[in-house]
Amino acid sequence: MCMLQTQNRKELYALEMYNGMDVNRVHQSLLQHLLALKDGQPSRQFELEYGSRVLCVFELESCKVQVMKRLCEDERFAFVKEYFLFKTLGEVKDNVYDGW
Repeated sequence: MCMLQTQNRKELYALEMYNGMDVNRVHQSLLQHLLALKDGQPSRQFELEYGSRVLCVFELESCKVQVMKRLCEDERFAFVKEYFLFKTLGEVKDNVYDGW
């Protein structure tokens, strides 16, 4: 977990780094984050009255794309898309702030 101070408020993020092409493993990991977010666990832990987000950083662009497709097909993620943000490690190195 990391917290960043923006101009408006503190923002809480879980940061996940995924290496390789194991889309199933990533999907299962993100399901655990989804359950925690639905329960409000990360926000309660840090005494925030708003939701946190999950930053997903991928070694491989192809894995990122496949995971995003998988999540679009999983109805459990239908209403929480704004809480899961995706970039490759190369994209993070180029611009960590924009384009999530």
